[in-house]
Amino acid sequence: MRTSAGGAPPTAARGGAEVRGLQVRDTSSGSDRDIATDLDVDLRPGQRIGVVGPSSADVTAVLSTVAGLRPPVSGTITVDGQWLGAEPSPLRVGYLGQDHRLIGTLTAVENLLVSMLAARQPGSRESARRAEEQLEALALAPATWHNLVEQLSGGQQQRVALGRALVLRSSLLVLDHPTSELDPDSVVLVDEVLGAIQNEGCAVLLASTDDVLLERCDALVTLG
Repeated sequence: MRTSAGGAPPTAARGGAEVRGLQVRDTSSGSDRDIATDLDVDLRPGQRIGVVGPSSADVTAVLSTVAGLRPPVSGTITVDGQWLGAEPSPLRVGYLGQDHRLIGTLTAVENLLVSMLAARQPGSRESARRAEEQLEALALAPATWHNLVEQLSGGQQQRVALGRALVLRSSLLVLDHPTSELDPDSVVLVDEVLGAIQNEGCAVLLASTDDVLLERCDALVTLG
């Protein structure tokens, strides 16, 4: 069965991502503990790699660092052969955190459009169509597309947040437990959507407790 990924059409060939000598440190609440030291990860275009560790917080720290949301102590991250830097363009990195960070007073479609607007995507009509296609691919019913996010269930909100991360077909997708609030059938659907997006050349780095997602990983990175 071929699963549509929804959203943007396939893009030009990509270069994947490379992490070299990454050091991530936990400094919260007075702590001064290394979470990762000298971490190397190679993500080829279309590859999926999972990250597992002693705690969800440690994994989140590493994922958010790779996504450019927090600075590493040392090391480099490159995407498509270029240094990532801080606050990278959503065209280079798509990120889904466990807190989702949706705008509750906007609709599901509008939450995707905000990301597309930040990336200076085409006019509103074309962008809206792509946003709706991405939500449909994640099995969100059309009746929910124009509801305020705060009116949606937890599982629906997670799929909207995932759709926002996927819709731009970023070169690197960093997903922190993308199916934690979904039922088994929805987990299988997300796995199929990710597979279709990987076929377009996107590289995926994810954390999950769902075997369905982890079994399709090309490799696992273990912290600690």
